[in-house]
Amino acid sequence: MQLAWLRVVLILAFDENARKEEEACETKIHTATITALAFSLIELLNSLLGLTKSKPHQVMLFSLTRTGVEMLLAPLLPCGCIEHIITVSCWALDGIIRFGCFGADALLSIFGYESVPFIKSIRYTIGPMLFPIGAGGEMFMVIKAAKEGRTHLYFAAALWPIFFYPLMKQLLKQRSKHFKKLKEA
Repeated sequence: MQLAWLRVVLILAFDENARKEEEACETKIHTATITALAFSLIELLNSLLGLTKSKPHQVMLFSLTRTGVEMLLAPLLPCGCIEHIITVSCWALDGIIRFGCFGADALLSIFGYESVPFIKSIRYTIGPMLFPIGAGGEMFMVIKAAKEGRTHLYFAAALWPIFFYPLMKQLLKQRSKHFKKLKEA
């Protein structure tokens, strides 16, 4: 999963052609993002199977929103528009950090070591910073599409903050719980 998101970041950072030319953007950025989102759906499966503490309904809302934005909304806009680039950049950075932390924890566990609190501290600090930027980018993508003659999408944009709130609240709750445990240790 982390490698799929890393691929997105590398394309965004180093392939100017993919950011500026619509066809290149579609074949590179959009395709890499869809691939990374598909791998990220494993997180939903893990929550449904109880392999993580994440609540399945929140993981589903999170995953399906991103997938829906990229598959249904992004094709309505120029691929290289700033709203799309910001959104996908936040998703990719978040994916690299989140799955990188999961991977580092798993690797430590495989070799018989306990989790290093610093790893989770990174995850619980960067995630809440990237999430509002990415969610804002998603909402502005919806607004941009609405401005281009799809006025019914203004309703979807109005709902964005309603669905953002519980997810952000959960992120902050996880962060608070993590740092509280660190203080007690």
